[in-house]
Amino acid sequence: MILALATPGFAFSDTQNIWANTCIQQLANRGIIGGYPDGSFRPNNPVTRAEFATMVNRAFLSGSGARGGASFQDVSRNFWAYDAINQAAGAGFLSGYPDGTFRPGQNIPRVQVLVALSSGLNVNPTQSPEVTLNRLYQDAVSIPDYARTGVAAASEQQLVVNYPDANVLRPNQLAVRADVAASLCQGLRLAAIPNQYIAGYAPAVPAQPQTATVPQGTLILTRSGSQRVILSPQETLPLTLNVAQEVRDSQGRVVLPAGSTISGRWQPAGQGSQFVAQQINVRGQTLAFNATSQPVRRTQEISERSLRPILPGALVGTAAAALIAGVSGDRRIEAGEVLAGTVTGAAAGLNWGRTPGQALRDFGIGAGLGAAVGGLSGDRRVTPTQVLGGAVLGSVVGGAADRRQIQAVIVVEPQTDLVLTVNQPVSVPLP
Repeated sequence: MILALATPGFAFSDTQNIWANTCIQQLANRGIIGGYPDGSFRPNNPVTRAEFATMVNRAFLSGSGARGGASFQDVSRNFWAYDAINQAAGAGFLSGYPDGTFRPGQNIPRVQVLVALSSGLNVNPTQSPEVTLNRLYQDAVSIPDYARTGVAAASEQQLVVNYPDANVLRPNQLAVRADVAASLCQGLRLAAIPNQYIAGYAPAVPAQPQTATVPQGTLILTRSGSQRVILSPQETLPLTLNVAQEVRDSQGRVVLPAGSTISGRWQPAGQGSQFVAQQINVRGQTLAFNATSQPVRRTQEISERSLRPILPGALVGTAAAALIAGVSGDRRIEAGEVLAGTVTGAAAGLNWGRTPGQALRDFGIGAGLGAAVGGLSGDRRVTPTQVLGGAVLGSVVGGAADRRQIQAVIVVEPQTDLVLTVNQPVSVPLP
């Protein structure tokens, strides 16, 4: 029976509240299925083999140039579905019976629909059909022998839709119009069927971002920035290094690209200072990072003569600035040259072992130090906030003055290569 095709946007009168409504409407909009003159779809009506051939032809063969490859003694040329039956048979979707008949008016069972789709779409099972069928269906024993391979293939491709229970196939029941529409939607990959009715449906697992581990003991070549770093032996100073040479794992994958940044600080280490890493930024992700450099012990004696070559363009720590200003008497430190590090830490380090009275005295007079520097020297380029920010400077300078044996600073030259040793494994993202 030829059913009228719906116009785009038309809604059938009897499908609004059924499980296959979205699928049915999408097929109708594509001109694959039609309805009855009264505007109904009749989703529970059985489907004849001729009607199924027509739906298959419209869904998969329209415009394909497929030609009829078979003739059946019970399908005359003037039969309404003659072309559709022959084209569907020629494309491998349908076949006749051993006696040469097609039986176009016969209602088609659900199992034949699935075998037809797996055959016409040329899909094959990738594992044992018995394993697939017994895993998916409570009534697998009811599937005819001739259909088991085809149904398994259709199941693997998620062409099988079982309403209301995805685990009950009902292979020998007659296929109704909603059943056929659902399988056609799956074959066309229209994503219009609720997942709970698709046999074997498994939600796609989001791809987990790949990671690699930088193991303990890995050596990382890093490079300091364009500024000279100057700090006292007791001082901590924040700093960022760049990975100078990419680090690869045992599989040859780049786990730390060159240019990755490592944040940490210089801190005392024996007779020198070492860089202690705290964080690393890899491919835009900041991670906790535990790595250390070997101690740097290159020092520069503080004297009037030594200041000119070491100060320009330097990143000077708070305590180092105090030593330079307090021990050498040089009052020409510019704000651009003194970029304070850990002020309180420097003050505490330099004042260790002093009496509270001494420390408090220096703390009290520290607020006026910047003004005194400017007034006594006539140099108006230095203010209290530009040098050390007030009272804490007093304790820093006081500590430096009391510890007259500290008359040298540690100097790290610009673009210095430092080798960091990873102390704790870290997992980093891969591209």
